[in-house]
Amino acid sequence: MNIKCCEEHADLAIDVIVDELGVAPKITKLNEAEKLSTACEYCSEKAVYIVSN
Repeated sequence: MNIKCCEEHADLAIDVIVDELGVAPKITKLNEAEKLSTACEYCSEKAVYIVSN
């Protein structure tokens, strides 16, 4: 599971990974090129992080 999110929704993405999978999430910062074309899955802001299992 990969959740792309902005800074505001990073906590929510972490909670989703922990609640659904029961594992500690891995948090990776997007590079500048990825930030330009990737939107947060919870709002329309630019994504900053990928939270994954």
